[in-house]
Amino acid sequence: MRRSILLNLALITLLIGASGCGNRSNRAAEQLSKDTQGAQKFDNNLTFNNVTLEQANDKGQLWWRVTAKQAVYAKDQKNATVQEPRGELFQDGKPVFKIEAQRSEIQQDGKSIVLKGQITAIDVRDNSILKGNEMEWRPTEDVLIVRNGFNGDHKQVQLAAKEGRFFTRDRRVDVTGQIVAQVKEPSLQMRGERLTWRIQDQKISSDRPIQVDRYENKQVTDRGSADQSDVDLKAKIVTLRQNARIALKQSNTQISGNALSWNVDQKTLTASEPITIVNSAQQVTLTANQGDMQIDQQVANLIGNVQGTGEKNQSRLSADRVRWFFTTQQFEANGNVSYQQNNPPFSIAGPQASGKLDTQQVAVSGNEAGRVELQITPQQGVR
Repeated sequence: MRRSILLNLALITLLIGASGCGNRSNRAAEQLSKDTQGAQKFDNNLTFNNVTLEQANDKGQLWWRVTAKQAVYAKDQKNATVQEPRGELFQDGKPVFKIEAQRSEIQQDGKSIVLKGQITAIDVRDNSILKGNEMEWRPTEDVLIVRNGFNGDHKQVQLAAKEGRFFTRDRRVDVTGQIVAQVKEPSLQMRGERLTWRIQDQKISSDRPIQVDRYENKQVTDRGSADQSDVDLKAKIVTLRQNARIALKQSNTQISGNALSWNVDQKTLTASEPITIVNSAQQVTLTANQGDMQIDQQVANLIGNVQGTGEKNQSRLSADRVRWFFTTQQFEANGNVSYQQNNPPFSIAGPQASGKLDTQQVAVSGNEAGRVELQITPQQGVR
């Protein structure tokens, strides 16, 4: 508290004492008792207008400065209820946040300041806005803690959560509890329980289960989920790890794996580890060691131990590499191609193949080094 406030308190005390001495001989006992009670009440509930609160470190660098239209202090002079507080929070003697509210409760212990109420803090470096019902500034830790409802608005992201910690020196935000993060470009919404947003790196990460929705014209087009995630806002790439899944609404397709890289801007998907693709409408399942997909074209390129099954006709395809067209169910397979079906039962193998599983039309071709093998199994009762 500023020296001027302390001087005002001393002056008020002297005035009260002088008034009591001057009128003591003329007052009745009851009036003296009323004045004494009033003085005690005043001493427990000190009110000041146009007050300024500030605190500095040992070097004289300000940690915070808050002015208020009116302040009502508790007896310990550490807690105050203030009207229309306005002020700044400082780091290295320079302001990092401007704060304001209509009304707030302020607690200060010399090393931190807590503001309770509907508080707004504006980052002076990029005009980001933080709002919450309780804010605590710890200048020695370079952290602004927002409790009981965190809301942040940045040019790239809108963020809501139960609690958030803004590390001003690292430009990092850690949020927890019922998180909804709205990425403005590309249009994504993330939901989870814990997120870290590194503002300067333009990256958002989570080590907890997360759901990521992609929007077009305010409608969800694709939905991803995983136990861990990273979002590169600059590259517009979502990386999902551990139990990763992506549902593509356009083709009614589910992709799953442990490492999926989703380029939202280019609408591509890459899997560096084993991948499973399921099209429930066509009842087709594909697996491979790795692969990639062009989402708009609905084409997948699968590599390594590729296996495909068609449930409708009990058909099976295996190859080293397969190019799959989801809309037509056509495929192009290369390397150790094998195809089997149950009705009518037969199998065929060769170095290359193309066809469609749903119509059971498959053409296998050979080359100079490859040989085509065809095996037909007669049905029972047919000679």
